[in-house]
Amino acid sequence: MSDSLDPSPSATLVRLDGPGGLVSLRRRVRGMLADCPASVVIDVVLLADGLGAAACEHGIAPFDVRLFRSGPGRVRVEVEPIPGRPDLGLGARVLDSVSTRWGFGPDGLLWAERELDDISRS
Repeated sequence: MSDSLDPSPSATLVRLDGPGGLVSLRRRVRGMLADCPASVVIDVVLLADGLGAAACEHGIAPFDVRLFRSGPGRVRVEVEPIPGRPDLGLGARVLDSVSTRWGFGPDGLLWAERELDDISRS
């Protein structure tokens, strides 16, 4: 796994070579969101870990994981390539419960967003 900061201090690109890189990915998420409430950090760590694990399970490494502030008060996690639209099983429930929204984009992109406010989830 290798990682590098994008030119923006609020964006990170992580190259994930397999499941062993998930530990470093989680560490990068925590560092990127150090200014956020702990509940938000936990949720985004779950999102990044879930998307990275889905890539490892359904695709062929390496994968690019991008984390960035996608708008005021929102963070987005993207991972690619993941072929098709795999059944994420329990992972879809996790995405439903901790993300504001998530989905599949073109060319094997799987993404999730989370508001950075410490809001209650129902």
